[in-house]
Amino acid sequence: MTAPAPADWLRWVGLSAAGGVAAGLAWWLAAPGGAFYGQGKDYTIWVARDLVLAGLMVLGGLTAAGLLIRSAARHGSGATVRLVAVLAGGLLGSVLAWRTGVFAGDLFQTPPADMAAPSIVFSLRSPSVLLLWPLATSVAVFLYTFLAYTFVPPPRASR
Repeated sequence: MTAPAPADWLRWVGLSAAGGVAAGLAWWLAAPGGAFYGQGKDYTIWVARDLVLAGLMVLGGLTAAGLLIRSAARHGSGATVRLVAVLAGGLLGSVLAWRTGVFAGDLFQTPPADMAAPSIVFSLRSPSVLLLWPLATSVAVFLYTFLAYTFVPPPRASR
């Protein structure tokens, strides 16, 4: 069994980081108080805004897990290194999604003059959402591995 090349795990981290930027833009476009609807200063939409990012983080984690499982079926060796790279990339992607969404909000929205802090217009109020991407990835990979080993037929006894 050989370890994967360094470019292999860097590719997984980079793919997750790129997915984080895309998720951040999607968060800003889809969330209340973002690009299309809702007022950012309305505190009643803050939970919905965080839940949109949470859904995107879970979707990113499940997508990463699906790609990882597919890759592990094709290339048996180095699955642990790829899993660690995907988890680290998922955490990086989550942070990039958060900062990209907030940056887009700061760039394209004008906060009211009487607002205490301009970051209230579009921001994340529950930072624990950022852990959902690596958590969804690890749970999906664990469940797949558990089910794969649970339903492996027992070896036949030779005659």
